[in-house]
Amino acid sequence: MDVTILIWRILHIGFGAFWVGTDAFLTFLLLPRLRALGPNIERPVFASIMRFLPPVMMLSSIVTFGSGIALTGIMRGWNVNWVFASNWGIAIFAGFVGTVVTLFVGFGLLPPVTLRADKLARSFEGRAPTAAEARELDRLNARGTTLANINSVILIIVVITMAVARFV
Repeated sequence: MDVTILIWRILHIGFGAFWVGTDAFLTFLLLPRLRALGPNIERPVFASIMRFLPPVMMLSSIVTFGSGIALTGIMRGWNVNWVFASNWGIAIFAGFVGTVVTLFVGFGLLPPVTLRADKLARSFEGRAPTAAEARELDRLNARGTTLANINSVILIIVVITMAVARFV
C-alpha cells in the first residue's frame, strides 16, 4: 500500500472515529444524563465542555471530510465518473452527501439554537426564569436535542455506509 494512502486513511479513520464517537457519546449518553441532573449541574458542566469542544469537533470533522475526499480522489484518479459506475461509488457518494448534511446541521443549524439557549439561560442567572423564559428555553433545548439526535443518527448511518461500501 502506498504510504500516502496509508496516511490519508489513518487521518480519515482516526479523526472520523473521534468525531462520530464523541458526537454519539454526547448526544445519547452525556447530555441526557446532565439534563436529568437538573439545570444547576447541567449548565456549568455544559458550559465547561462547550468552551473547548466546538473547535475540536470542527477540526475533527474537517480533517475527516477533507481526508475522505483526498482518499477517494487519489484512489480514483480525481475522475468523478466512478460515482455511479459501481455500488461502491454509490455508497461512498451517499456517505459524502450524509456528511455534508451533518456538517450543515452541526455547524449551520445547531449553533444558533444553542447560542440563543445559552444567552437566555444566562439572562436569568441568580433568579427564577419567568414562565415565558422557561417555555422559550424548553423550546430551544428541545429543538437543539432534536437536531443533535438527527445529526448523530445520520453520522452513524454514514459510518455504516462507508464501512460496508467495499462489500456491496
